[in-house]
Amino acid sequence: MRYNRLLLSALFLCLTGCGGGASENTLDVYPVSGTVTVDGEAVQGVSVTFFPEGTTKGNGGFGATDASGKFTLKDRDQRDGVAEGTYRVLVTRLVKPDGSPIGGEEMAADVGAMNQLPDMYNDPKSSPLTATVGKTNEPFKFEIKGKK
Repeated sequence: MRYNRLLLSALFLCLTGCGGGASENTLDVYPVSGTVTVDGEAVQGVSVTFFPEGTTKGNGGFGATDASGKFTLKDRDQRDGVAEGTYRVLVTRLVKPDGSPIGGEEMAADVGAMNQLPDMYNDPKSSPLTATVGKTNEPFKFEIKGKK
């Protein structure tokens, strides 16, 4: 009996104590939007990811450009925006081998998708794109040089 209580107490402590603090979705997020151009032109279907750097909390955010090159970010919990902090910005544009866009029902791996943008823009160690997010943000502007 005593063993069962000890076991239940330990299990309860693990369940309540695991996770090391506040849940990620309790962080305040702030709206983030912007534009991406490739060689000066708006391109639809560019994936934009804000990857946290240094002491930035949270999981970053992601979005995709529309036909005018505009994007807005959502966090992992689908909230509009990301936590305050510094981010490395990653961009990709996956297309079929013939350069055509991937259809809504198609999976990138199934159609042999390729990244149309230079690889350095999709590497958290080499992407030259950065952003600092605060409580209020002007739209970010990212210019990508050169397609593959």
